[in-house]
Amino acid sequence: MDSFSCQKVNVDLHMHTTCSDGTDSPEEIVKLASSKGLKVISITDHDTVSGVQKAAEVAKGEGIEFVPGIEVTADTSFLPPDAEFHILGYFIDTESSAVKELVEFFSKTREKRNRLLIERLEDAGYDIHYEDVESVFGKNFGKPNIVTLLVEKKIVPTRKEAFSLIKKYKVKREKLDYREIFRLLKEANGVPVVAHPPTLKIPRASYLSFFRKLKSEGLEGIEIVHSIHTPSDVETLRCVAGELSLFTTGGSDYHGYNKPDISLGMLNIKLEDLNFGIFTGV
Repeated sequence: MDSFSCQKVNVDLHMHTTCSDGTDSPEEIVKLASSKGLKVISITDHDTVSGVQKAAEVAKGEGIEFVPGIEVTADTSFLPPDAEFHILGYFIDTESSAVKELVEFFSKTREKRNRLLIERLEDAGYDIHYEDVESVFGKNFGKPNIVTLLVEKKIVPTRKEAFSLIKKYKVKREKLDYREIFRLLKEANGVPVVAHPPTLKIPRASYLSFFRKLKSEGLEGIEIVHSIHTPSDVETLRCVAGELSLFTTGGSDYHGYNKPDISLGMLNIKLEDLNFGIFTGV
């Protein structure tokens, strides 16, 4: 990375592969990143690190700095009803017992949620079955995969309507307390980062106090650039992170055709615009 230190290096630190709810394999996504001129990337699949090793191997051949990552979901019982609390873990030791504990917990709760959700759809008369989705997308599939199959089978006409249908059933999954997630990620030598903060559904005026509390409990970074963030979001989050001396990251949250409006590298994020280089010795 030393050769990148004075360059405007393109980065994307948030993406998903077929190992969770993306549609590109780990190998394909690294090749795509290379074709788009990205020089630092992280695969942050939901609840799994199964694609990390293969992606790292391909990235090395492409001259890309690869950061092992994961994305997991924290409990939101203390947040507004429609909140999502996602946590990214960077530079994790994927072979550590802490990561294995995280993966095992979230894989079980994901499967339980998926089975219940699809059971509700079946009971309502929709022609979709757990085995159908698993056979196409693998065991660690997510809601975007269910949506894709609902549309492809012409059960629901559009992705928007399919997401609305799924949301109607209010099937929740068991989640870990964010402090436990922070602990496990740090035990795995990782850096815990709050993903896309606007989905926390808290007022911007509360960001500073909220993240100050989280920092005292183990938080080390904030994702300040994301495909759902407005320029005002980015500026606010950058200021909060600066005030609290937190690392800053950014990424597209690319999922392939499961999120067709998001393309890899679309945000044109430069390494110099993030306080992320410290991690890699830049």
